[in-house]
Amino acid sequence: MALTYALLQPDLAALRSEQMRLQTDAEAMKTPRQTPVFDAIDKVLRTMGWKPFDEDELAQAGIKAGVNAVVAWTLLMAIGAFVVGQVLLQSIPLALLLAVVSPFVMKIYVSFMTNRRREKFENQMAETMTLFSSALKSGMNVPTALANVAQEMEAPMGEELARIVNETRLGRDLIEGMLETAQRMDSKDFGWVSEAVAIQRESGGRLSEILDRVTETIAERNELRQKIQALAAEGKMSGYVLMALPIAVGAGYSVMNPAYMEPLYTTVTGKLILAASAVLYVLGYFWMSKVTKVKL
Repeated sequence: MALTYALLQPDLAALRSEQMRLQTDAEAMKTPRQTPVFDAIDKVLRTMGWKPFDEDELAQAGIKAGVNAVVAWTLLMAIGAFVVGQVLLQSIPLALLLAVVSPFVMKIYVSFMTNRRREKFENQMAETMTLFSSALKSGMNVPTALANVAQEMEAPMGEELARIVNETRLGRDLIEGMLETAQRMDSKDFGWVSEAVAIQRESGGRLSEILDRVTETIAERNELRQKIQALAAEGKMSGYVLMALPIAVGAGYSVMNPAYMEPLYTTVTGKLILAASAVLYVLGYFWMSKVTKVKL
């Protein structure tokens, strides 16, 4: 209860990536207040010299919390999983297994949020480049045009462009910041835009015309990507059904005929089979996710 109270304080969930925003208000740049819980977690992590997550990883996932908060939520989830496993399954080994699996679930969640944010970033590229080209045609220079587009676009594109602009204002090279963003967001399209800006800087020419051609290419790639996603939707849905089927069947048998499922939780052989099934289940998830994921 104390841990939950500490985590639910509104100022503890403050956005950790203020550098992504176009804000100059000093109040927005304040470091969020710490609590004894967060201080203890930070001390343990510093002693270990290792962190399960880092700031950049959480920023890529769009998670509006610090490393200490995410670790605290993971510990809370592990404790809850242990309690639920002990109450429902009446087995300490299985409850410990659920507690151990909880950090991996959090990792999977962060990875899922990262992929979803990158996908949204890619879908915003065509509109972003149209606005960028229009801003350049109106007479703006590149940093001013990027700042203008950052204000118009929603997250994650707006956050990433604002981060580039803020870093440029602090003295960082614009091209270097754009290339790093392309690498961080795993975006080939944005990498092309960065290279176009770099070529224009070296050789001259009208950047807006180059961006118009790049925008056409990006639009064609997005159309092809959407067609591939539509064709792969059936395979993905089959994977979701296959992943949900064993859990649904096991839960159904546990409710309708608990005695039939009891040996799986109470005997050594049943617990070994359950543990092996959990491992194979996770491997099957990663295998199916790789099979149904198509890269352009």
